[in-house]
Amino acid sequence: MEPTVTVLASGLNLLSFQGVTVFQDAIIVATVEGDLVRVAPDGTLVTWVNVERYGIPAGIVGLQESVIVALSAQELGHSLVQVTKQSEVSSLADLSDFAGDFGAPFAVAASEGYYPFYLVAVSTDVLGSAGLIVRVTRSGRTTVLTPLDSTSFGIGIGEDYIIATQENGQVLRIAFTGETKAIADLQQADLGAPLDITRLGDRWMTVTTAGWLVALKPNGMLSPIINIAEMGEGLPTTLTTLGNQLIVATQAGKLLRIEV
Repeated sequence: MEPTVTVLASGLNLLSFQGVTVFQDAIIVATVEGDLVRVAPDGTLVTWVNVERYGIPAGIVGLQESVIVALSAQELGHSLVQVTKQSEVSSLADLSDFAGDFGAPFAVAASEGYYPFYLVAVSTDVLGSAGLIVRVTRSGRTTVLTPLDSTSFGIGIGEDYIIATQENGQVLRIAFTGETKAIADLQQADLGAPLDITRLGDRWMTVTTAGWLVALKPNGMLSPIINIAEMGEGLPTTLTTLGNQLIVATQAGKLLRIEV
C-alpha cells in the first residue's frame, strides 16, 4: 500500500529534536520556545504548558499520568522533568554531569513495567559525536547504562531490548544489561543518518537526515517508505505513533499524519 501523507498542523516553531508524543489521547509537540502544544484532530494548536525555565525541550515521551521531557539549558545545565496532567512541572533528574560542557540530551524513552524507569540518550560532545545511554529511576537515581561511540538521536524500548539510533548511521540493539550490537547501517544503505525512532506494530520507524521515513525490522532489515523532504514538507526530525498511524514533525514547522 502506498503511504498516505496529510498535513495535520503547520506554523510550529521547531528546529531538530524538540519531540512529539501522545498524551491523554492528544498529540503533544514541544517547540524551541519551550511550549508543549496540544494538537487537536482538526489541527488546532493550544499551548498546554511552558517549560522554558528548565531549558529547550530535546525529547519527550507521554506516559499514562504525565509527560517526561529532556531539556538542555546549555551552559546552565541539562535535566529531565515531569509534567503531570494537572500541568504541574517538577524536576526528575539533573543530567548535567553526563552531558558535560559540550553535550546535551537528545531523546527519552520510558518503561512503565514492574520497575519503572526512563532512558535518556545523552551526547557528551555534540562536536565529537560521543554519547551515553543514561538510566533514570522514578526516584531520580541516575546511572550510565552504556557508553556509545556516536551520539544517539533516538531511543525506544522493546519487549526485552532497547533500540537506539546513532549519528554515524547505525541502529543499535542494546540489552538491558548494557551490551550493544549494531543491527543496521542507514548511511551504508545511502539513506542518511537515523534521527528519532518509534515502534509501529512489529516494526520500528525512523526518519533520517536525508529526509527518508524508513521501516526497520527487529533483525535489522530495512525498508525505505517515503522521502518526506523530497515531497516539500521539510526535513523530518521526530515522530510518534497514534493508533496505527505515524505522526511526524518536520523542520518546516509541520506536523504530518502518515498511514503506511
